[in-house]
Amino acid sequence: MPRSPEQNREIREKRIQQILDATLCVYRERGYHGTEMGAIARQAGLGRGLIYYYFKDKQDVFLTLIRQTLELWKVEVDPLLNSDRPVAEKLAEYLRMICYASLEYPDIYHLHQSITRDIKVLFPEREKEVYGYYENNMFQPLRNQFLIAAESGEIGLCPEVAERFFFSVLFEAVSQDYPRARDSVEEMVKAALYGLVGSKKGKPE
Repeated sequence: MPRSPEQNREIREKRIQQILDATLCVYRERGYHGTEMGAIARQAGLGRGLIYYYFKDKQDVFLTLIRQTLELWKVEVDPLLNSDRPVAEKLAEYLRMICYASLEYPDIYHLHQSITRDIKVLFPEREKEVYGYYENNMFQPLRNQFLIAAESGEIGLCPEVAERFFFSVLFEAVSQDYPRARDSVEEMVKAALYGLVGSKKGKPE
């Protein structure tokens, strides 16, 4: 009996996710240049030809992986950023979410931290496209929060300075260069928002 369009769609989505998950594993072990299509196929338990059925080449696999994970993150944080909570509370919760997510999905955060250092080298012909994924799904939504906070007087820094500082803390918080623990997340959030000796007044719980 022929499969229905819905069944075909489900199989396609399952195979694509299987390939992307395998790519994350191989990338963590071998890096971008060592992540060959054959290695992805072996990790996924699929034939090499099936990988090419769904993806044009290795670059296509990685661009899909980058775009998909960033879009999923945006879906996760949009309800928070679009809420009516004070900006400081939203930023604190955003940091918590990304810290806990990096602990739960370390391979995804390793991918983004390492690959963003070499976007110009790895994707020279599609550099603008890749940067656009990060801009649309991460940078711009947070940038809007700093503009709102500056206009309302909720922060005393200009939006550009606040943005640079916050992202420097955020990237360090999810860095794979040193081990992190769940019990250190709240201390990191407090330091990010109130400094080393800042006032605790108005501190979000």
